[in-house]
Amino acid sequence: MSVIVTKGTVRHNGKDYRVGEELPTLKKEEAERLLDLKVVEEKGKSKSKPTPNEETE
Repeated sequence: MSVIVTKGTVRHNGKDYRVGEELPTLKKEEAERLLDLKVVEEKGKSKSKPTPNEETE
């Protein structure tokens, strides 16, 4: 499972991954643990909402 770091720094297999970096080779159990901790999100599933344009409000 491939995930993207969203908070802090994640160390995996001796390498540090920072916000925005992808951890491409996680086992499902490892990815689920990090998802539960809310430090990563699944690649391609951004949970952030776009910022509304102030001119259209």
